[in-house]
Amino acid sequence: MTKFSEFPYVADRFNAVRRETVQVRVGEALIGGNAPILVQSMTTTKPKDVEKTVAETLALAKVGCGLVRITAPTFADAAALEEVMKQVRAAGCTVPVSADIHFQPKAAFEALKWVEKVRINPGNFVDTGILTLDQQTDKSFDEGKEKVAEAFTPFVQEAKRLGRAIRIGVNHGSLAARMIYRYGDTVEGMVESAMEYLAVCEAEHFDQVVLSLKSSNPRVAIAAYRMLAARIKQEGFKPYPFHVGVTEAGAGADGRLKSAAGIGALLLDGLADTIRVSLTEDPVAEVPVAQELIKACALPAAPTAYNVPVLEKDPYHYERRATSVVSVSGVEIGGSNPVKVGVKADAIALTGERRNAEFALPSLDAAPVVQFKDAMDIAGFAANPASVPAGSVFCYTGAEMVSGVRALAAALESAKRQDPILLYAKINDSERDTLRVSADIGSLVTDGLGDAVVIDGYKGAKESVLLAFDILQAAYCRRSKTNFISCPSCGRTLYDIQQVMGKIKARFGHLSDISIGIMGCIVNGPGEMADADFGYVGGGPGRITLFEGKTAVKKNIPEEDAIEELVNLIKERGRWHE
Repeated sequence: MTKFSEFPYVADRFNAVRRETVQVRVGEALIGGNAPILVQSMTTTKPKDVEKTVAETLALAKVGCGLVRITAPTFADAAALEEVMKQVRAAGCTVPVSADIHFQPKAAFEALKWVEKVRINPGNFVDTGILTLDQQTDKSFDEGKEKVAEAFTPFVQEAKRLGRAIRIGVNHGSLAARMIYRYGDTVEGMVESAMEYLAVCEAEHFDQVVLSLKSSNPRVAIAAYRMLAARIKQEGFKPYPFHVGVTEAGAGADGRLKSAAGIGALLLDGLADTIRVSLTEDPVAEVPVAQELIKACALPAAPTAYNVPVLEKDPYHYERRATSVVSVSGVEIGGSNPVKVGVKADAIALTGERRNAEFALPSLDAAPVVQFKDAMDIAGFAANPASVPAGSVFCYTGAEMVSGVRALAAALESAKRQDPILLYAKINDSERDTLRVSADIGSLVTDGLGDAVVIDGYKGAKESVLLAFDILQAAYCRRSKTNFISCPSCGRTLYDIQQVMGKIKARFGHLSDISIGIMGCIVNGPGEMADADFGYVGGGPGRITLFEGKTAVKKNIPEEDAIEELVNLIKERGRWHE
């Protein structure tokens, strides 16, 4: 168990402030330092399709996108960026552009000539093809590290010469086999993958670097960014800015809630300098959501004095806080029970149907619930824990839910109390409130805090209950309906993912307790959907590969047959119902 005080990622877990970083210049844009948090998005095109790439770049800039990323899957695509940039600038557009590179170091060098920033993936910049996992040894790990320095150093030197920025972009789904050999499929593996490449930049005295550690699981992403912030400080490296995102978030309300649960939690920790909300929609739709999320998760101007001990609970490895069981309206909360969803008793009666409220909350001031309205209430309990009877349910209703609940947990931790915690939020039906409550709950359940959730005031009682369930699912805390993991389209996507996503949702949306990944290509797809039960992945033009877990079970299926083949696969496994 890692103690926070021994390995901190922020100075004060109850009063996060924006992390101080090096400032990185990307064309006319600034990332980190005292610059506002930058919103970015990505085109769905290949640069060789110059006309469409230019059109999408201009459309994104028009809605306020601060940086546009374009994938360059081949050397020819990277070379085509020359003409793309000529036409974008000729149109009077000054938005900076980043190239996204996988597997092709030569393409990365070519892209440096034409765009202001290049993203490389440590999982496949050097390590691709260098032994599979079962062939790894300690010797091959060390040799791989030398090869990273040998291959990446010239790239860093060229970026420095040209005045370009680099993003070291780790993806949970595409960790190198040697990192998995040494660290396992863990946040440590993600962090050390970034640190290995960052060490080269440090050695070359190159600080125009942005870092990202993305995952389709918000819990993994949150822990990884926190650990990276701590590791950078521990190693004495410069504090480089973070590009924050959750991959394969999906579409519609679910995609927004999942993005908010991960990105929002990191905004509330002060760890984000530029963000991208990844939705399986037109990329233009991502920008206003990201802008609203930044506003929703703005940090308070002044700190709050909670007067409680440091919350030592490990922020890097998920473990739910140990609690005793307490009955609320005849329903057990805490212990080994899943995080329960409740409703104010004056709102609706229980029906017992799936996805309806599991308990009624009589009042915020009626036993066993004990309401803490502000920092003074928490400090009072911390000074005299016996003032609250054992077997209570603690509920914080003041401003800044994350810091308040953490302070409550710290007071309970210090008093060696295991009373459960109820996460309560009163919101309206605005997008900003919805994004913020998902960020709050996403952050807290990632901390392992919270044994029940009640959302009050959102549209209606039924909608409030459904929203609570959806946020818990978005935060990978509890599944209550079909979970779709889908990537946004890009130039590597091998089919119309938005159209297919709609068809798959319509065909499979009635299935309970099942997870389906819909991925455009094999670069990050199989890895990012590793948590899914089944996967639908672009294997080639007009061809689909179906996965069960991490295993490809049906390959090169014609796209027109693939959905029904997925139905058959699920039926074969006994998990289909009409």
